[in-house]
Amino acid sequence: MAEIAVIGGGISGIAAAYYLNQHNIDVDLFDAAESIGGRIGSEVLDGRTVDFGGKNIGRNYRRFRCFVKDYGNLPFEQFGFNTSQVVGGRVIKISKEKAKLRNLMRLVYLCGLKGFFKLYPLVKAVKGDHEQGVLNSDFFNSIAERNDHGSLSVFFGERCSQHVVRPVTVRMNGAEPEECYPGNFGSNLALALDSYEQLQGGMSSLIQAFYTGTQHTRFFTGYDVERLAFDPASSKVVIKGFNKGKSEELTYKKVMLALPASKAAPLFEHSNPKLSELLEKVTYYPVAVAVVQYQNDVFKHDHRAMVFDRTSPLSNAGAYGINDLSLVRYTFSGDKARKMILSGTNPEKAISIAEKTIEDYFNVKGNSKHNYVYKYLDPGLCAYSPYHYKLLQKMHGTLDTFHNSIGLTGDYWRGASIEACFRSAEEAVQKLIHK
Repeated sequence: MAEIAVIGGGISGIAAAYYLNQHNIDVDLFDAAESIGGRIGSEVLDGRTVDFGGKNIGRNYRRFRCFVKDYGNLPFEQFGFNTSQVVGGRVIKISKEKAKLRNLMRLVYLCGLKGFFKLYPLVKAVKGDHEQGVLNSDFFNSIAERNDHGSLSVFFGERCSQHVVRPVTVRMNGAEPEECYPGNFGSNLALALDSYEQLQGGMSSLIQAFYTGTQHTRFFTGYDVERLAFDPASSKVVIKGFNKGKSEELTYKKVMLALPASKAAPLFEHSNPKLSELLEKVTYYPVAVAVVQYQNDVFKHDHRAMVFDRTSPLSNAGAYGINDLSLVRYTFSGDKARKMILSGTNPEKAISIAEKTIEDYFNVKGNSKHNYVYKYLDPGLCAYSPYHYKLLQKMHGTLDTFHNSIGLTGDYWRGASIEACFRSAEEAVQKLIHK
């Protein structure tokens, strides 16, 4: 048995195990699902493995790209940045493949002058220092201190919130601008300002490479951890859970908990109610994703995606890849989606709603579907909390009662992007093994 356990087999748990392994530390990784990958998730569609989340890899993802290099150095392919939206009945396109000046003029138009002058210093801060484009960064903590009494919709105004801010928050956080806060917006800007590639073999190929290639991690899937407690007599952590449905109790010298905050909270209800209460304050919203294969191309090369406003449960429709013009990824997130697309919603119904939404702009009418895969996730996307850095400080203080035997990492520490999850895991591992 290893001395350190990682609980959670999503990208945060994988990152935590990876960084522990780099210190030649053996790890036992536990996950309630029957396979690792978490919310990234992959399924086979017409003989091809497709990813539900996490497939777009930013060029600034330094930590994650080191992980890719260490596990097979898998090849990337260009994904690009190409999107559009309807404003006043007119389709406005934004593409990083086009002239920068034209994009800037369109951004000013979408923001309005008030919104643009609010947005510009934030963009400048992130472009000048990528380290600011995460949760709990110095620049955005100062923004939070002055502005987190109000939401992003208050901070930016109606026009900018509707046309610029919302497309980013519903994609990354599953949330409306009035449900997000200025102090956390750096993590959104880092996503919006980056350019993207994707793994040719998909995320599933990388996860499989780690699963089969690591020599310092043992995997225990189908293992549902229900409780964590610190035993002062032995100075060890007690894990109580169910292994394939059978009750079991294990002890480890240290444990890294790499679950969404809402999933982590119940594990501390008995051992540390204060920490459980703090974790419950982190907000998550559901998201549904469908990937649909059509007979003919749905998109054109110069128009591969569109975002939709709050009147539609469909937040985004886009080509799965830069050359996958007949393979469509539909995302349902935001307030309207929460009311219309539920855990029990028939996937065919959700896809039908999506097709009706995009049929005036893209080629879906009369274009037959070959097949589809669909997933509803709850918790889905993390929307953090107001004055989020203060909440994180309180969590750090509460963790001290475990005498550095339990660490926390996840999408609520540095942000929801894959790179932010790797940064959070790297920092949490350093604290767990060195303090």
